[in-house]
Amino acid sequence: MGIKDWFLEAFSGQKVCPIEHLESYKRLGEQVYSLHVELADNTSPRALAFVQAARSIQKMADALLGDAFSGDEPKAVPIVTHDQADIWYGMLPDIMVAARQEASFAQSARIELPIRLGTQIEGPKPCPVQHIAGLRNAAAEMEEMLALEVSLARNEKERYREAILLYEEARTRKQAGDSIVGTISNGRHVSEESHEDAEEQYWMALSNYLLIAQGLKDPELLKRPSVGTRTQGMGFKRCKLDSNDIWKVTSPMAASEIKRAGEFFQAERDLIEHWECFVDSGVERDYETTVEELVSKGHISEDSYWYCCPFPSVYKVQTDAVRVLGKVIPRDHVFVFEYGDDGAPGKFITQASFQPADSRKYCED
Repeated sequence: MGIKDWFLEAFSGQKVCPIEHLESYKRLGEQVYSLHVELADNTSPRALAFVQAARSIQKMADALLGDAFSGDEPKAVPIVTHDQADIWYGMLPDIMVAARQEASFAQSARIELPIRLGTQIEGPKPCPVQHIAGLRNAAAEMEEMLALEVSLARNEKERYREAILLYEEARTRKQAGDSIVGTISNGRHVSEESHEDAEEQYWMALSNYLLIAQGLKDPELLKRPSVGTRTQGMGFKRCKLDSNDIWKVTSPMAASEIKRAGEFFQAERDLIEHWECFVDSGVERDYETTVEELVSKGHISEDSYWYCCPFPSVYKVQTDAVRVLGKVIPRDHVFVFEYGDDGAPGKFITQASFQPADSRKYCED
């Protein structure tokens, strides 16, 4: 990086995408196209789903960078835009390997379907207009790519039911983002929250578009219970929910206090009952995997615990902001996932602080 580029990045939040990066991105795009041609006549729905995932991610990443690809000189883009595109391009080699493996032998791919959008990079607040425009371009590319296929899928509504429903949500999210961006583009002052809302609407749209692209090739992929949630990364991620330990999500603080208070057996009975009734909707897994990652990076820390069974940890944000389940949570705010009773859905709660509870709540209370 030259001194001029360093000053640009340090003081403007812009990043000049190095020529070698752009060239490698273009080569990846060419490889994705070659893969698409190579497997065009393949009859494996799973192999074709991997190909569609690769095509979708490549198109989104290209659209996100936008003008950085035009002309002979690299163009400056927001740091968050460059880093997000870099993550997406980085997903492509593994997906292409999986496509070729699956085309050769069924169920041989080492990564699971469906592929999901991956980690969302946190940028400055408010979200840079150029980054929002890149997300808008990415959503428009995906809409154009999928519109005809979805139209044809409507002729077999029951087979493609999940893909069609996701598409209706995706295009609605895209339209919501477009309306906010239209206000920004007209030069009107909008709040920081409006910038964040536009970013979130486009992200949810892109998350769905990626699933739709795969589901149109293999409809069974979208029939799994947790597919409608926005789990980060590629495919199914293991987390503490997969443990057989009934104390798996209970805060260590809570466990210690329960034992000291002589409530161990009462808590144990409640925890056994809780996990027997628990239904993994995918939201819980999304939450737990996100939290594990944020804790490992030091972005959040345990602050206290929730008063209801299974007494999960309450976390406090230690960095400028984090995103959990689509919500942006600022520094020093706290959050928790309150698990539902008797198999009911849980809910995500966040605010500046929580009031201390008088006592722990058990089933009989």
